[in-house]
Amino acid sequence: MPINKHAPALVLATLLVASPLGAQDFTREATVDKNDPNVVFAWQSDAVLTQVGIDAAFSKIPDEHRLAFIRDGGKVDKMVRNIMRNEVLALDAMANGLAEDPLIRERMIQAAHKELAEAWVEAIKDNAPEADYEAMAYEDYLGHPEKYQTDAVIDVTHILIGTKTRTDQEALALSHDVRQRALDEPDSFTELVMTYSDDPAKEKNQGSYLRMRPGQMVGAFENTAYALTEPGEISTPVKTEFGYHIIRLDARYEPRQKSFDEVREEAVAQMKLEHETAYQQTYIRGVLGEGIVLPEGSVEVMLKRYFGENLENAPQY
Repeated sequence: MPINKHAPALVLATLLVASPLGAQDFTREATVDKNDPNVVFAWQSDAVLTQVGIDAAFSKIPDEHRLAFIRDGGKVDKMVRNIMRNEVLALDAMANGLAEDPLIRERMIQAAHKELAEAWVEAIKDNAPEADYEAMAYEDYLGHPEKYQTDAVIDVTHILIGTKTRTDQEALALSHDVRQRALDEPDSFTELVMTYSDDPAKEKNQGSYLRMRPGQMVGAFENTAYALTEPGEISTPVKTEFGYHIIRLDARYEPRQKSFDEVREEAVAQMKLEHETAYQQTYIRGVLGEGIVLPEGSVEVMLKRYFGENLENAPQY
């Protein structure tokens, strides 16, 4: 659909005329066969959730998560129950005249406008004019090579002196003692792991973690491990939520520049996202125009409505 800067107002006007928001009656269409599965997904009392209604609910779930959500019967059941609760209560509210309350009607209109505005914002992005995203990606690759490097990764082995069965002071003292033994006899590090480490994974990996990338380790552990520079270097004890760690750096693999073929798919997707987002933001700035205008005295009128003629307690604008 082509983007037209007048489209939001036209669509909104149509919505308010043709939908419940523009009428005195806020109910849905009354004539529907509740037992027609092609039209009705579920109903409760007088409330009906149509197949279109369930599509509208699913449309709020990001594409990449939608099928998983639908496959999860529990999530769908919870969603349907929430929708039907709102539908039944809304019908009851209408039957009792609440929809005729001017403030409630205005709140309903504002809610509809918010929903429409959010949908329009996404539609603007989806309808951004196409561009040569691969050329853009290659230009970005050449101009910002640092963005397309592998992470620095490291191999480490650690000994964990836990604090579950020891006081903090006891764990710290033992960790210093074990570290000193490792410094005195570097070849005994694996033996020290098996003797002292409280890491339950030691039986499988003997305390070694290979090709660890930033973000894969607990913060203090990661900072200490990456601060080690030479293979064989052993850290002072570092505390985490698990206890005190003595870390040995086994290997360091410095970042390397990826080829464009390696990053092509990711880079093209990123350029497409940036292009669509920029178009969206430019369009919105144009629609919003010069900004909000408040008629002279409107703030004072509003404040007096809430605080009366005496405005000593009113906030200052």
